[in-house]
Amino acid sequence: MQAIDRIWQALPINAVLARIKTFTSVSESADYTAWRQKFFRDRLFLATWAGLLWTLVQLPLSSIYFYLYNPSLADTVLLCNAAALICVVVNLLLQRTRIKYANPDLLLLGLYGSLIGFALIERAILSQNLPDGQFHLDVSLFTLVFLTLVALIPVRWKLHALAQLGALGFHFGLKAALDLDLDLPLIQQGWAVLFQLWICFICNLGVYLYEHLKRAEVESRRQLQSFVQTVSEDLRTPVLGSLKDLRDLLDQSKEQVSVSRLRLEVMLASSDRQLDLVNSLLDKARSSNRLIQAQRNRIPVNGLLTGLINVGLKRVKKASKALGLKELAPSTAIQTNTSAIDYEVWRYQFLIERLRLVWWIAFGCTATLFVPDVFAAQNGSDRGYWLYTYAAILLYLAAWSILYRSQFGRARPALLFVSFACSIPLISQLFVAIAGWVGPDMGVWTIMFLMMATLIPVGWRLHVASQIGVLIGYSCLNLAFGLNFHLNPLHWIEIGWYLFWIYGICDITVYTYERLQQNEFDSRRQLRIFLHSVAHDLKTPVLGASLVLQNLLNRPGETLQVPRYVIERMVQGGDRQLHLINSLLEAHISPTQGVTCQFEPTSLRAFTQAVIADVEPLLNRNQAVLANFIPADLPPVHADPLQLWRVFENLVTNALKYNPPGIKLTLKAIVEAGMVRCSVQDNGVGISPDLCKQIFDLYSRGSHVRRSPGLGLGLYLCQQIITAHGGKIGVISSPGAGSTFWFTLPLAQSQPIKNPIHKLVR
Repeated sequence: MQAIDRIWQALPINAVLARIKTFTSVSESADYTAWRQKFFRDRLFLATWAGLLWTLVQLPLSSIYFYLYNPSLADTVLLCNAAALICVVVNLLLQRTRIKYANPDLLLLGLYGSLIGFALIERAILSQNLPDGQFHLDVSLFTLVFLTLVALIPVRWKLHALAQLGALGFHFGLKAALDLDLDLPLIQQGWAVLFQLWICFICNLGVYLYEHLKRAEVESRRQLQSFVQTVSEDLRTPVLGSLKDLRDLLDQSKEQVSVSRLRLEVMLASSDRQLDLVNSLLDKARSSNRLIQAQRNRIPVNGLLTGLINVGLKRVKKASKALGLKELAPSTAIQTNTSAIDYEVWRYQFLIERLRLVWWIAFGCTATLFVPDVFAAQNGSDRGYWLYTYAAILLYLAAWSILYRSQFGRARPALLFVSFACSIPLISQLFVAIAGWVGPDMGVWTIMFLMMATLIPVGWRLHVASQIGVLIGYSCLNLAFGLNFHLNPLHWIEIGWYLFWIYGICDITVYTYERLQQNEFDSRRQLRIFLHSVAHDLKTPVLGASLVLQNLLNRPGETLQVPRYVIERMVQGGDRQLHLINSLLEAHISPTQGVTCQFEPTSLRAFTQAVIADVEPLLNRNQAVLANFIPADLPPVHADPLQLWRVFENLVTNALKYNPPGIKLTLKAIVEAGMVRCSVQDNGVGISPDLCKQIFDLYSRGSHVRRSPGLGLGLYLCQQIITAHGGKIGVISSPGAGSTFWFTLPLAQSQPIKNPIHKLVR
């Protein structure tokens, strides 16, 4: 392989390839370019294997057919198909060399040439040796190859266009060089060229739209990551500055630390700046959630959204059964369900918009192809029956557009899709059956199925249903018109293989596209949750420090005496802020790293005392009292202190947020069934039974949302953290009787010694 690489570098064709790259290059971000290059190479490998499979099956089918019905040309057909097979195999081998990384464009052009070039040479030879042979533009061949390759490699539309122009140029060059079929009617030649131009347009439009969508997604993610990284870097500076000032103050050995008013004012200004930056992170997360909510609000309110939610729930249950699980963990079920709902909302809007685009393309294609057949009918051509086909399709498109615009149709996108995808091929097949032809109208079937898969690559079940519907309709039409399936068995095998190939390419394309989109939605959702969770956890210590500084500045004098333990508490809060900021930066430098839990034996009594000290400014502001009844002799738990801090802090701040001032909070913990059961109890307004069932769901919020705006992620994150610890979490409450949030944690002595780093469920 290295020798091949050296020979390749010495070839003068590299200069030509440099020009091709200049022609096909577009301006785009480095992130998208890196994604596209990897995606292009991976899909090129898949497309080459698909081409190899096609030639392996086509070689014996063509050879057997000619050996049976025209032995004199069988060797020629075998030679051409064998040459195509060899070229595809060579292309596959070259992808194991550095050529795949240096010049993948050439490999794609070579794949086009291998699948089309030898097929055209074969047809040219056959047209010279068969009495009725005509070297016309084989729309089935070009449609099959063009749409198959763009469906499997939906990037680099300019490169696809270049390959398509090269294939068409080779056809006409071969025709002119060998003086083939010059007596073919000009109108028929014009129709074939027009049809093929529509195929190229559909192919390249599908690739362009795919690239446009992926480029927007990559750019959106890049901007979000850039924003988060910039804000995180800006947060580090005031936090590090505050920590330095606080540690300098701790150098004083006295219990009462002397601090100048000016220094406290500088620290308060720094704390206010931190709070502004944290609020900007929260606003970014909220704006993302508002966008999703706006998308949901655009869906008709006649029960469709409820249906989408039910679809998400059904998918969770099916996945659970498929995995052999009795039930999914609550966090997993919620995560999967929310991702499914978001994706279903996006897919509905995508399907509606793309159906309108496909309608315009179908209308334009039918109207323009109608014109050559009008002239053909006037000249007495046998293609006159196509006039009725086109007229019927145009009438159907007009009727379908009325259904599309109606509220009934917009609420039933599956009906719109299946009716569109099935009816046009069946209308064409109806007139083919009237003309007495038995075989399927392969040209219309091919363009329709692959056009739908290329331009509407969602809802693979809808594509399968449409394909089956057309097959059933085709059989019923032939039976209704009394047509006998009199074609020879080999011909039926070839038709079956062709249809199997088209159907397979369509369904694989749509399925892989949907998987990519679902992964993208889940990834963006995780990023959104992580962004809000860290910003939410940052806000509490920053706000607490700000309140402490404000209270200190209310005292008279230019030099203030501050208790040493207050400074130590602020240093602990600053260290925790710095840890959260670093985790935010690490997650965006390496998006796949995620959040980790670092477990260690933790004494709950001392731990909760530190938490109470941290939230004391918020307790004072809300005139609340927090009593800690956790025993000092309670066995240590196996926990990540930082993540467990987030749980206690979220539960306490939630109680303060959703209750009036003056409430009483109680912390308790007991050993129960080999676990430690912790509880945070309040005597507030309580929670309704319906809300208790869904309070840990993503974006679930209480009834007092007007005075506490947010995303409702706090309790969801608590559930995620406790689940990652191997425990459970719940709530016991009723209106007017207060609330008790409980969760369980494993005992440290019951845990085996192992790697202390575990992924946190997100």
